Amino acid sequence: MREIPPAPPLRAPRAKPVSPFSPFRVELGRSPKMPEGAAASRSLEKRLFNRDLSWLRFNDRVLAEAADRGVPALERLRFATIVSSNLDEFFMVRGAEIARIARRQPQMRFPDGMTASQVHAQIREQVLRQKGRQAEILDDLLLDLQTEGIKVHADFDSDRSLDALIQSRLPKLTLSLRRSSEPLPALPSARIHVFVRFPGQYAVIAIEERQARLLELPPDGKQRRYALTERWLSARAAEIFPDLEVIEAFPFKIIRDADLRYHPDDEESLEEQIVTAIQKRQKARVVRLEVDAPTYSEGALFLATALGLDSAALYRFDLPLDLRTLALLYNEPGADRLRYAPIQPQIPAPFRKKTTVFDAIRRKDRLLHHPYDSFDIVVRFLQAAAVDPQVNEIKHTLYRTSRESPVIEALKDAAQRGKRVTVYVEIKARFDELNNVRTSGELKRAGVRVVQPLGRHKVHSKLTQVIRLEDGKEVSYLHLGTGNYHPVTARQYTDLGLLTADQDLGRDIAAYFTALSKGSRPAGSEDLMVAPGSLHGRFRKLIQEEIDLHKEKGGGRIIAKVNSLVDPEIIEALYQASQAGVSVELLVRGICCLLPGLKGLSENIRVVSVIDRFLEHSRIYYFHAGGAEKLYLSSADWMPRNFYNRYEIAFPVKDPILKGYVRDVIMAKGLSDNVKAWTLKPDGSYTKLPAPAGAAEVRSQLYFEALAKEDYRDTGLELRGKAKRSEPAPS
Repeated sequence: MREIPPAPPLRAPRAKPVSPFSPFRVELGRSPKMPEGAAASRSLEKRLFNRDLSWLRFNDRVLAEAADRGVPALERLRFATIVSSNLDEFFMVRGAEIARIARRQPQMRFPDGMTASQVHAQIREQVLRQKGRQAEILDDLLLDLQTEGIKVHADFDSDRSLDALIQSRLPKLTLSLRRSSEPLPALPSARIHVFVRFPGQYAVIAIEERQARLLELPPDGKQRRYALTERWLSARAAEIFPDLEVIEAFPFKIIRDADLRYHPDDEESLEEQIVTAIQKRQKARVVRLEVDAPTYSEGALFLATALGLDSAALYRFDLPLDLRTLALLYNEPGADRLRYAPIQPQIPAPFRKKTTVFDAIRRKDRLLHHPYDSFDIVVRFLQAAAVDPQVNEIKHTLYRTSRESPVIEALKDAAQRGKRVTVYVEIKARFDELNNVRTSGELKRAGVRVVQPLGRHKVHSKLTQVIRLEDGKEVSYLHLGTGNYHPVTARQYTDLGLLTADQDLGRDIAAYFTALSKGSRPAGSEDLMVAPGSLHGRFRKLIQEEIDLHKEKGGGRIIAKVNSLVDPEIIEALYQASQAGVSVELLVRGICCLLPGLKGLSENIRVVSVIDRFLEHSRIYYFHAGGAEKLYLSSADWMPRNFYNRYEIAFPVKDPILKGYVRDVIMAKGLSDNVKAWTLKPDGSYTKLPAPAGAAEVRSQLYFEALAKEDYRDTGLELRGKAKRSEPAPS
């Protein structure tokens, strides 16, 4: 990275002591009970790591994949673009909230003890460093792609050979020319613009469609060529405005606050409020200005001032903006060698036999591990339910799905065939609001009963229940999952799904859905943990029981796999388990506010983060329970929002073979990964886990893919054929 503007002071003055858990009471739900004695003397800063800084460290690990030359070039480019989209979403939501608090209550403290102004300053410092690293990586990556026959033209200062070609292919542009005293034109969020400054005037050139800024040019021999429109426009500003004196020209992008405000108790329907709020999103407060320029200029300051921003919200890099557009290159034809080999999701043996999906589930519980097991099995389950004359009712929750979803088509088909179909569509799912509002209307028109949206709480649980009439009795068949009913992301995220005909669990799910349908709070049961309600307390109880049983019998062990670990009370309970001698092993993909390996506090806790081809997304919770072994799957992370602001479930895996497989294969291989895993250190930083000298490499995602390909198991995990030999090695 080149020159950058100075960051605000890193540390703000110490504030008067206040309750450390009060700032985000809405988010956190309640203040944790702090331990007494020696453990309580450790300061908050050394008990918890800041959640937002931890999130940025997750983005660092994604960026490390972009820098890894052992990763195929187009995959590296994909990781580099993910870093950009992650940062944009971070600033739209968390960054906007923190900036708002820092303005209004700069000395308010976060659960980790830092003030809002300190967090705000450190976010800027971390992002500047991260974007600088991204710029260096992108320079190297574009050179590597050029040697592989893919050239992205981004520097036109001295090269005019492509001018006529580019000019003939320019996308639709909008030009606004104004006096310096006039306000800026309307600027959509997350789009590329070019700012041109003249004496007493300025111009803004808007590229109407984001993806159109990447121009495809005729190939040069075997080399495919592209050009970045905004870079060319900036370099040719003098020719575009021949009658004006161009002082400077550079691309820029703004990010607006994306948090929607709606009031469930208003007379206006929630759907109408959300549509209105999304329309207002493009006029919301600007929270970040990013400019692509070699120097820090007066034009950048002019833009920041015109947008009502201070210097802390202005980010300048000599780096193309919005790298998400470059992800279009990922599908470059004839470049298979630059990508990972396509995943081939497998259909496990029970679903290849000439029996119905209901027969396969009735015989025993079936576990699906996506993307290694095909999501088509879930689609088939719904399609079979739609056409089966013995099925009379289907219940389903939908958080996110694709635009043309086979899941939606199956539900519509079922309703049109006269079956009772009830669906809860979560129209408050961030950034999918309009898609879900459209889906809700589409289902209603097909005769589906769509449950009225439930106030401020989001329904995040993933469940389908099919009621089938067998021998005069209603029999429940369930699909319960950790991920969305989204056929596209099911090939990109690792998730687990349970197909079961357990009738006790079926009654619990029926009661859960009945409560949702009536707009009341669902209750839990002995098997089913539910949020808001029992989920938080039950997890704390399970941890405490593990402590008690360990003191009595020994062998205490907790294993958890989550996207994020934030909740202070759960963290304190895990600290207490560690202090009691319980082994705590955590697979945490992203945010982790817990600090492992601290003497007298967390010496028995280990935290591993796997960053590989697929986004780790499943949530798994295992407790040794004195040998009884309790294992739950869930769509809920250990975060306050999942405990208090969302409707969630955690459901048990009862089959001992499935339970053992999740524990000894899925969890164990993730924890033993020494190719794509990082370990969290006591200071909150991460280090790559190297393979021990002489030890075999373990890359968990490749292992799971090989396992599915070799048909070593089916979803019931019966061993058969060659399965009696040793476990298959990763391909």
